[in-house]
Amino acid sequence: MARTGARFGRRARPRVETMKHSDQRFRLRERVAALAARRMIEGGETAESAKHKAASEILGDASRARAFLPADEELGDALRAHLRCFGGSAHARWLRQRRRQALGWMERLQRFEPRLTGSLLDASATPDMPVELELFADSAKDVEATLLDLGVDFRVDPRSGQRRHVHEVIGFVDPEAPPGPTPAPRGLRGTAFLLTVRQLVALRTSTARCRGPDDPRLHRVERAGAADATMLRQLIAETDEPSDGQPAQSGPR
Repeated sequence: MARTGARFGRRARPRVETMKHSDQRFRLRERVAALAARRMIEGGETAESAKHKAASEILGDASRARAFLPADEELGDALRAHLRCFGGSAHARWLRQRRRQALGWMERLQRFEPRLTGSLLDASATPDMPVELELFADSAKDVEATLLDLGVDFRVDPRSGQRRHVHEVIGFVDPEAPPGPTPAPRGLRGTAFLLTVRQLVALRTSTARCRGPDDPRLHRVERAGAADATMLRQLIAETDEPSDGQPAQSGPR
């Protein structure tokens, strides 16, 4: 029995060391995510650039940096944490204004069953991030024709058709932009929109395909991963500022 206990003890030690090593990696990734979020918010850097620069700065070794790059979900958590701490009510007010702007375009494009996704939905958006909408159509030409009728000057990503069930990705800029909680990056005028035009077959799996952050402080619509116009109206109404002396609702829903 003594031998058995010793054998078990010898095996347990590597597991403890592995757990410590895993915890250290997790904490390093958290630090990288926090610094990357700050670079994105304060410097207007892209996510990829901010992650690589933050990892190199913290680790001091570019060759090791790639192993500690945070996942998109971890970066989203860090962005929300930074914005809650330093953005406060100003960022919340800007989110509502930009969501109303997104809703306006969803109503214009309602025949394509639009869904709001990405950072604007999950509350990690900053003024330089595009509003991400998913549209569903038999052909991307139908969406292009509608945008032309609306007088929109758009661009098509030539590589976008390589993705599964995606016709193309269309970008345009709405000249209107809600005033942000921080100054907009130089050269940015208006609000950028990114429309992913998917095949109709993708509409049946849109709910299962889209996963939002697992953050209990978010509204349930913000955690949904994708929101249609009805859901977005509900989110705006239930996170709106108090009016007529009525207190605003707060906390998870």
